[in-house]
Amino acid sequence: MSRPGTEGIVDELREMLARATARDDLLGINDQAPLFGAGAGLDSLSGVMLLREVHQRFGVDVAAEDLNLDALATLGTLAAFIEARTARRVKGGG
Repeated sequence: MSRPGTEGIVDELREMLARATARDDLLGINDQAPLFGAGAGLDSLSGVMLLREVHQRFGVDVAAEDLNLDALATLGTLAAFIEARTARRVKGGG
């Protein structure tokens, strides 16, 4: 069972990152490390794979809801984005 809140989401995202990239070292990545480039090293394909898993697990379509994709800056920004969207749905805000 995962922990609630942003910290629990970050842990799940780490697991998704490791699967999307086939890199177990990402299980320990800092939540402020960039997702693309020198941080997690995502490319367009692994980024799409991550977003697909996020949509399946959390029901959040990041690409549709964040047109500038600012949520993909770091693991932490993505987790906060997901938490805000799922909390809004739980409160009935759609």
